[in-house]
Amino acid sequence: MDPAPFRLLRPPVKVWIDLSALFPDPPHHVDVFTAGGFEVGTVVLGDLLEWSMTTDGVWLGCVRYDLASKERSESVTHWVQSAVLKPYRSP
Repeated sequence: MDPAPFRLLRPPVKVWIDLSALFPDPPHHVDVFTAGGFEVGTVVLGDLLEWSMTTDGVWLGCVRYDLASKERSESVTHWVQSAVLKPYRSP
């Protein structure tokens, strides 16, 4: 029997999300600094809401986090590969 492909987490679990791994530079990319753009070269704290497995056996996490720029912040919720997630350890 196949394992259940979705595992809801209640309450959500705090995780670190590596945005530079989630949003890698495309091949042959030349950096152009834009002060007002979203900061995606960092690691942010977010909430892991649910786990799921793809048909190929890759684990995905449904996460919610704030994607920030100089002048705004957007709450984002989407599925990401587990490789960009790390457990949060409270101090």
